[in-house]
Amino acid sequence: MIELRRYWHPLATAAELARGKPLARTLLGVPLVLFRDASGEAAALQDRCPHRHAPLSCGRVRKGEVECPYHGWRFAADGHCTTVPGMELPVSNKPLVHAFACQIAHGLVWVCLEPDAATPPTVMPAVTDNVDYFFMTDTVNCTIQQAAENFLDGFHTHFVHAGWIRRDSQRQSVRVSVHHLADGVEARYSDEGLQSGLVSSLLEGDRQTSMGRFRLPGVAEIEYRGRRGLNLLISAWLTPESDNCLRIHARVATRRGILPGWLKQLFLRQLFGVILRQDKRILEQTSQNVGCFQEAGLDALLLDSRLDLLASSIRQLLAGEMLTVEDGWMIDCWL
Repeated sequence: MIELRRYWHPLATAAELARGKPLARTLLGVPLVLFRDASGEAAALQDRCPHRHAPLSCGRVRKGEVECPYHGWRFAADGHCTTVPGMELPVSNKPLVHAFACQIAHGLVWVCLEPDAATPPTVMPAVTDNVDYFFMTDTVNCTIQQAAENFLDGFHTHFVHAGWIRRDSQRQSVRVSVHHLADGVEARYSDEGLQSGLVSSLLEGDRQTSMGRFRLPGVAEIEYRGRRGLNLLISAWLTPESDNCLRIHARVATRRGILPGWLKQLFLRQLFGVILRQDKRILEQTSQNVGCFQEAGLDALLLDSRLDLLASSIRQLLAGEMLTVEDGWMIDCWL
């Protein structure tokens, strides 16, 4: 398996991390408190005061330091205790709370549990001035593998998202090729017209090509392009709070048009909110069912078909294995 602790993971949007208020998050089972220091930079500490282990996230931020709600001990971004009410001298010259590497980039707050990690935050194609974009966040009880496969699988959309993305009665012939990336895998769809659902009819005038890609440690992306360039780009960062719970940050980007961005966002939040809830429901139903059979000691192997275009590659990437699918492999299918 890849060592997820060595990667950067987004834990919140920059807008969620307000000055003066700590934010509780969990990454790979580690409870964290996020806050902004006096200069406005993001900081991440273990979410417990060393005194009596009260959660620092239940306290407040004063002068860029997080204050424990129990006895008022205050800690700087590097974990040093700066104040113990009732005592003039500092408690220790060493950090008393473990601090983690933290930064704000691309509109998100990123944390890495390994302090010497050199891998930069994973970012998809740059968002330019020609697009409007916003973030949507949610949690779902499933694994990175399950969420990534779901997000990049077009063949469930006729049923889970019937009428919203595609309709089973209006399939079209599509050619798909699968390509290796430096840190992932990508499926490219050609000869595909507009999808038969509501999303394409509202957001796309035409469709020339589309891509679905997965990149380590857990980024899934869908990109639709037409003659005028980008129609829709959804990037989903899948952050593991635990082995079976994810916090998802999805960036939705669309080509700038006549409608102001705020108005388009108001509508698209409702539209994609429906779709995300549909995916969340089937993912949690499936994950729970997998767990039931595993607890019963019954076979939990997955049966892939040729239409599971990226599934085996996603599993291999997460396991730290070489991709076995041929680079450029192609298939014709009805999507």
